[in-house]
Amino acid sequence: MFDVQTMLFMNVLIGLCISASLCFSLRDRFTCPGAHYWCASMICSTIGLMFLWLRLYTPLWLSVVFGNGFIVLSYSLLWLGFRQYTKSITQQDRLLMILAPLIAVILFIFLQLDENNLVIRAMLVSYTLTGLIAMSIYQALKGRKPAESGRLFCVLALVLTLLCTLVRALTVQKSAGYVGLLDTNMSNVFLMATSGISLLSVGFGVMLISSQWLQQRLYIHATYDALTGVYNRYALIELGDTLELTTDLSIRKWSLAMIDLDHFKLVNDRYGHPVGDQVLQRIATTLKESIRHCDILARYGGEEFVVVLPDCDKNNARIWAERIRKNIEETTMLINDQPLQITVSIGIATSTPTACKLNDVLPMADSALYEAKKAGRNQVHEAILPCV
Repeated sequence: MFDVQTMLFMNVLIGLCISASLCFSLRDRFTCPGAHYWCASMICSTIGLMFLWLRLYTPLWLSVVFGNGFIVLSYSLLWLGFRQYTKSITQQDRLLMILAPLIAVILFIFLQLDENNLVIRAMLVSYTLTGLIAMSIYQALKGRKPAESGRLFCVLALVLTLLCTLVRALTVQKSAGYVGLLDTNMSNVFLMATSGISLLSVGFGVMLISSQWLQQRLYIHATYDALTGVYNRYALIELGDTLELTTDLSIRKWSLAMIDLDHFKLVNDRYGHPVGDQVLQRIATTLKESIRHCDILARYGGEEFVVVLPDCDKNNARIWAERIRKNIEETTMLINDQPLQITVSIGIATSTPTACKLNDVLPMADSALYEAKKAGRNQVHEAILPCV
């Protein structure tokens, strides 16, 4: 039969390894929201298990009070980590950490009254942990996206922990308190085995959450313009390549509009770059509100935006561009209580059977934009068909 004391010691070692891994991950430049709480949670859990293992070598009150107190604190911190990750944490939430010392004081009082009241102590700790674990499960599932498998993995691990906690409570209640934590029997072997699996699973789960958060952050930075929230130039090229691979562009009419803010340098020089940034954000918002769900909007660079219009011929592209130009021209922007009039020049180009790729149509639209600015700005120009 397995030795329960050895299994508990192995759980302590597992906790030490996971705690060390999480501590090293906190040294990264970018850390996932909630990572500090999760790291502290794993450390507290490991300390709590160590106090429980030291029961044979220390006074009973020391093991019971500090062991269970640190474990309760660990699940409070775990819940706080999920609250911070989901951006719903408040100052009042941190008051939950008072629960751990409160439970520790109650356990100490129970021990002073009667050291044999194991059933009462086990019920108190088990039901407290059950509530905290249930709260963590709910918070981990709240607003979870399908791609966030790390949160689901954590939930499965916490469900296992919840079952383990309830089994411990029922076992102690059924035996009327005659089964100690370190006694070797099937229920305690099951408890230690599932505790070790749960410890590993929760640790790997929060590591997976952190990894997926970092991947998502890198994807956003690589795909979206930080100032305006629209696609950036790199994403435009990638989406263009995808469009070429998934669609026969030679048999479909599609158009591209290149939009440039007129005299934008003067705005920066006169009002400052912060005002210029606000103007770019307003223009990006106007463009986002004026495109279809299938259109692609990207900031091409500086004050230039590109809009890809699938299934849109030259006439419809011209109508759309004129509507955008007029809308921006007739809108007076209030920036820091100052009225500001902005106009745009737009160059449009439409695909042909011989010029159907993004790299073919983009230079045509750029040439048309140059002609629009050369002709006096605040107007729309169409590209001249390329020579074959």
